[in-house]
Amino acid sequence: MEKIKKIGYVSFANPFKDRFDWSGTTYKIRESIEKAGYEVVWIPLNAKGFFFKVSKAIRAILQLITRKPWLTGCHFPLDAMLTGLSIDKALVSKCDYLFFPGGAQYINYRNIDKPFIYYTDASIFGLIDYYIHGYSKYSYRIAEKLEMKAVQHARINIRSSKWAAESVVNDCGGDSTHNYVLEFGPNIDTNDIKKVEPYHGGELRILFSGVDWERKGGETAFNTVKLLRDKGINAHLFIVGIRNLDKKYQCEYVTNMGFLNKNNAEQYAQYIRILEKCHIFLLPTKAECSAIVLSEAAAFGMPCYTYATGGITNYVIDGYNGRTLSPGSSSNDFANIIIEDINNNRLKEFSDNDNELTRDKLSWEAWSRRFKAIMDKEGLS
Repeated sequence: MEKIKKIGYVSFANPFKDRFDWSGTTYKIRESIEKAGYEVVWIPLNAKGFFFKVSKAIRAILQLITRKPWLTGCHFPLDAMLTGLSIDKALVSKCDYLFFPGGAQYINYRNIDKPFIYYTDASIFGLIDYYIHGYSKYSYRIAEKLEMKAVQHARINIRSSKWAAESVVNDCGGDSTHNYVLEFGPNIDTNDIKKVEPYHGGELRILFSGVDWERKGGETAFNTVKLLRDKGINAHLFIVGIRNLDKKYQCEYVTNMGFLNKNNAEQYAQYIRILEKCHIFLLPTKAECSAIVLSEAAAFGMPCYTYATGGITNYVIDGYNGRTLSPGSSSNDFANIIIEDINNNRLKEFSDNDNELTRDKLSWEAWSRRFKAIMDKEGLS
């Protein structure tokens, strides 16, 4: 049985200090690996310098030729090669295994014999014409090849949802026997989590969170709250993540908290306070890989209302801890199902079930425990 003690964590951001990168996930994953009993060594990636400027110029030329922009970073060969070459082999030699929180394509261009774990929330196959749009079809094809090579080269593939894990096998030709699902936990300190009181009448405080108003379904959320009020529910919408809210959404039943940076202690505290005071979480997102905010809402016992799209259904189970409506469902559909659940006293049931989901899979404690189980199964601990 192969025993490993030291894992090299390959990332741009410092996973010991940066609590903002990837919505805080980079930091939390590193912390959870350590709690599973492994020593973590940061192996920094670099994407700066003269040759990256050359790569940018090449993409500009390709854009002129194809009349479409090209993907960058791990999805563009020259970017991926230059970044891969920045991996410090001296640091790698000190590790038993490598761990890529996304961007495993970089290792395609670095001659490293260490086995690695590839963990991310989606494959390029799932993202095309779903999460990303308008790029050159040639860029897409190249990105797919880079993804397939990284997946097939990885000793272990882990994804944050069943949707993403299925793509590992079905699209990328990955080995199903070394393919796992580990959902993201909330990017909030455990000591700051407090269960909210289920809605019992009065003002219904609804939280919407996201920096992309259109993709996250901000207008649908706003119209849902408006319809709830028209139907006799005293609903109030709290918005987090939107820096400049359009004036047409500014009214007496909307409070925009703006963008809150968790690296800022005061803004982090504001975010915690808003989580504590809201009753339900509304995220009518059009495209989603694995929304961290869903784990955060579950940690606080907030029923979630969203669409059944992407990796959502690993975080919100329809009729168990919230509702996942069919994509394209209207604001009226959301309003009606919320009212139905209020009238049938389902919100407390959803909140209680959130507790179980958080304990079993939607927490970093669960992630750490399940990661250790994966390593045990693979004969690595």
